[in-house]
Amino acid sequence: MLFRLILIVFLIVALALAVTSVMSMLRAARSHAQDATEGTALPSSIRTVAYVLLIVLMFGVATGWLGAV
Repeated sequence: MLFRLILIVFLIVALALAVTSVMSMLRAARSHAQDATEGTALPSSIRTVAYVLLIVLMFGVATGWLGAV
């Protein structure tokens, strides 16, 4: 029972850390986008990361690594 509680606490901490890092990344992207003169909403580095994550997600779903069993 204690092990499950510890795992749940670690999961909550990991989720909080992930949300915090995403929010700080978006805040930095917003300030960078305001400074940019080309008018894009997000910098190219964030777009590249999003594109790579999309490819990984599609590969995971297609191979059965992600999704329903």
